[in-house]
Amino acid sequence: MSQRPPPGTSAADFFESWLPQAFEEGGRAGLDDPPLVRITLSGEGGGDWTVRAGADGLTVSRVPPGRRSVDPTLWLRQTTADFLAAFTADSDLPELLPARWSALDLLFLDPRDVELSRQIDGRILVEIAGKRRRRWALDVGFGKAGVTAGRPRATIKIDGASYDGLRTGTIAPMQALLQGHVKIEGDRALAMQALLLTAARLGRG
Repeated sequence: MSQRPPPGTSAADFFESWLPQAFEEGGRAGLDDPPLVRITLSGEGGGDWTVRAGADGLTVSRVPPGRRSVDPTLWLRQTTADFLAAFTADSDLPELLPARWSALDLLFLDPRDVELSRQIDGRILVEIAGKRRRRWALDVGFGKAGVTAGRPRATIKIDGASYDGLRTGTIAPMQALLQGHVKIEGDRALAMQALLLTAARLGRG
């Protein structure tokens, strides 16, 4: 099975069909203490799901509208269009996933990602500026403080070229920050933690 869903895959098909099959066929081991990852996608074709990669396999559950799920460990919020853009080329955005990344890597299912993410406690917004005013955004709540926060405590803004450099490893996070290609608003300590986590994850690609 391909590491990326085929073009035209809807968000519902991704979570409820493609993702469980890709996890099983990818031979990935579940985690002994897995995080509960909630993904909330807004806009046309969106929805709300929880994902947990336990020792007994991958569990995906849809959260019905208006019903609160059990508090997740991580909460990812995006528009449906931005979520799907990670798998489908968008001429106005840089390539979002490293070449060797599977779509599974987006959901913090790797033990190394889990270890790093548990060092952060807060809600963060990441924005990548594309062309013609295109903007890609990911809102992530880490830990109890992050998933219960009403809004992000920090915002990280990255231009497309700098994100490319971080993705390929040709630019170090501190270099991009000092040169003004990465801008931080709000809680700088929290934002730096998230920036270093992002760079560490991308560096494995």
